Amino acid sequence: MPERTDRRQFLARLGAAVSASGLGAWSADKGHAADSVTANGDSLPGLAAFDTLMERFFDENQPLGASLAVAYQGRLVYAKGFGYADLARKQHVQPTSLFRIASLSKPITAAAVMKLVEAEKVQLDQPIVPLLALDFLEDDPQSWADPRLADITVRHCLQHTGGFDKQASGDPLALSHQIRDALDVTFPLSQDNLLQFALTRKLDFDPGHQYAYANIGYLMLGRLIEQLSGQTYQAYVQQEILHPLGIRSMQLARTLKEDAAPAEVQYRDAKGRTGPNVLGLESEDPVPFPYGIERIENVSSAGGWLASAVEVTRFASGLFFPQGKPLLNKQSQEQMFAKPHISGATPDWNGAYYGCGWLVRPVQGKLLPWTCWHTGQLAGVSSLLVARADGVCFTVLFNQDFNPEGQTMSVTIDPLLHAPASGVGRWPAGDLFTRYL
Repeated sequence: MPERTDRRQFLARLGAAVSASGLGAWSADKGHAADSVTANGDSLPGLAAFDTLMERFFDENQPLGASLAVAYQGRLVYAKGFGYADLARKQHVQPTSLFRIASLSKPITAAAVMKLVEAEKVQLDQPIVPLLALDFLEDDPQSWADPRLADITVRHCLQHTGGFDKQASGDPLALSHQIRDALDVTFPLSQDNLLQFALTRKLDFDPGHQYAYANIGYLMLGRLIEQLSGQTYQAYVQQEILHPLGIRSMQLARTLKEDAAPAEVQYRDAKGRTGPNVLGLESEDPVPFPYGIERIENVSSAGGWLASAVEVTRFASGLFFPQGKPLLNKQSQEQMFAKPHISGATPDWNGAYYGCGWLVRPVQGKLLPWTCWHTGQLAGVSSLLVARADGVCFTVLFNQDFNPEGQTMSVTIDPLLHAPASGVGRWPAGDLFTRYL
């Protein structure tokens, strides 16, 4: 799609959850050739433009490492790692390297919720707070800090319209010290502590009245999954969403470097920041931001998954181009990607909106009725997932958050990836998923 004049405003208003997917294009004949970057993996014939793009991107943006996976109509056609997984050990990124994927976790959580809806264990417009079995709330909503909490529905949490606005009252996932002091507890905080802090304060607006990106709503959805399934959030998602697609390595991330999963990359905060840890460690030495400034175990359903780019692409491919039994039925998909009903002012995002776990742009006359996407951002992490209406799906994961100009890696690369994707005249036959899953 052509560049829009208000693209920067669009990105700024949507924040870290949103990319400019499809709003721009990079031309391969601009600029100069980049020094070669180490690449590992495979691609089917005719896709060298992705290699060229990644070489130039590394030259201009200097990420530590990245992994790119591309699928077409459910078939994996490109899977490569670039740069370093661990610079100190000179270990290179592989297609199977695991990255923290940050908010790319939200489409996965949304799919898990829709499985519960299909099983008739919950309805999208059912109030969510009474289902969470929270000990710190009395039975009578009139006794709560804000009785409007009783009006928040499952759908509100999925669509970020539940009444929480991190711009107004902060994001509990990034307020560990404030939460510790307010609740008079010690580190490390639990997810219950985060929920208690968020749900014993006034809401920022009436539920359903406006959109405001809020991680706390997805923590509530994770708790909902546990309460209704009788399993941990991780176990239910693996059983119902990931394993049926052949995805076996995905797991929830852990904060400390020494607790890293096998094949997990190391993370570099581009600004080199350090700070006091929130893990209750005996040492008071400052820690690098990716390894203790916040506790990723508490992020879980809002942004806590580890995955390879291949696995994330497999999830999206399985959702839209199933091989065998569909992951979700047609009604569930229609609900997920429907435009939200907001009673107040509706954001003007050039026709895009936030559905249930995805940013959505309706499209006519293509294989799918929409292009959808999500980005993610944590200290040392930047991620992007795009599923285009023409059947192209790609995931790119970085183990560095910003480029030298302070721009997020995911938002910077998003418009660039559409050019090689759109430039393929005929997609090659074959499927690399069996090689990497």
